[in-house]
Amino acid sequence: MIYSKVSLRFHWGFSVVKPGIAKAKQGFYLPPPTTLIGALSYGEFRGFDTIKFNQILGSPAYGYYGKVIAASKLVSEATYTEDIIKNVISYFQRKERWTDPKYIYGAVPTGKVYMPNGDIIAIYLTNSLSKEKLEKLSWSITRIGCKECLVSVESVEIGEATKVTGNVKTSFYFPASVKIVGSKGFTEYANFWDQNGYLWSKEGSLIKYILPIRLYPLASREVEVEAKEAYEVDGEYVVFG
Repeated sequence: MIYSKVSLRFHWGFSVVKPGIAKAKQGFYLPPPTTLIGALSYGEFRGFDTIKFNQILGSPAYGYYGKVIAASKLVSEATYTEDIIKNVISYFQRKERWTDPKYIYGAVPTGKVYMPNGDIIAIYLTNSLSKEKLEKLSWSITRIGCKECLVSVESVEIGEATKVTGNVKTSFYFPASVKIVGSKGFTEYANFWDQNGYLWSKEGSLIKYILPIRLYPLASREVEVEAKEAYEVDGEYVVFG
């Protein structure tokens, strides 16, 4: 398994809305795996919003389904808030209001993580991409989350990940099926989409994750877990099962 360890610096922060959220749009504290993989795929599919997979339109990132796994953690401290922004709300209205300009837009609270000039680490692991392609795509990342969430790639490290099992300490999020050893400390739960959520007209399934994170201010923390599938990456551990 080869890895890419990418250090990303945000210009202002990021916003990734939780699954199933409608007019009140709470956000995630960390970019989920699907968001990270979408950001990685942008370097290959720049300019293509959708492509077809077996006659079904979807995000080009779906082409990486099963080929890349990913996780992230905060390096800098951050702040979670919900801003009131102008948003399209016409699809929440009764049919007779759809063409009425008064009901097209509304004020919608939207979750954002503010960390101007702040850093995160994204880890990508794959057996399907070459080291050269993985490195090229890693350097091509321009945003994480919505189109305004611009990032600068500070560094990219490519190497061979070592698979391990047993008790390890990690600061990256991991599936909730993984057992935490001892005190949970600072942890939060989050329901991330699986990668089927990339397809139009297909609802992705939810996968519960544990985020080792302190909320005020937002900061990643380390917990010890009992891992059945983990990888050592540059002295750190990323747990997937």
